[in-house]
Amino acid sequence: MNFPVPARLRAIALAIGLGCTLLTVSLLWGAAQAADSTPASGTSGCAMASETKGSPAGTPAAEANCIEDDMHDIYFGANLLTVPADTDVKVIFHNVGAAEHTFVISDHNNQDVENLDINLAVQPGETGETTINAPAGTYYFWCDIPGHEAAGMWGILKVEENGPITAQSVDDPKAA
Repeated sequence: MNFPVPARLRAIALAIGLGCTLLTVSLLWGAAQAADSTPASGTSGCAMASETKGSPAGTPAAEANCIEDDMHDIYFGANLLTVPADTDVKVIFHNVGAAEHTFVISDHNNQDVENLDINLAVQPGETGETTINAPAGTYYFWCDIPGHEAAGMWGILKVEENGPITAQSVDDPKAA
């Protein structure tokens, strides 16, 4: 038995179908954008070393005094940064997430080191940079957008006398 389908129901079904299609395309496009979010080497003046065994991803070439890192929803691409003490090191952040993110090094969880008073906010799709010049020590950095730190958007900055410049993603940056 065939029942006639009112035009109104056909229009609703068509709208739902189109909506689902648009949602699927949007999700796939977003996933493709996230997968291709690694900045090209040298796009912002930070010369990156070639990927070789023993060189963590994001490690700059020896002549570079900079690090590039990504901000995702809701983690830092590299959550363990190492820089030499008392040396200007530029840190460039690419926010590849959908929300605003910050890079903060303050007195929060940094009781035994100097307050660097760094608070860099980066809008989605934007790039921001700051320069770190700090005495030797281990510093905690985090995103101060409510809920982001608790969800895992934090890391450790190791400042070492004559230390290397590296950026790594590790399971537990406090243990590294």
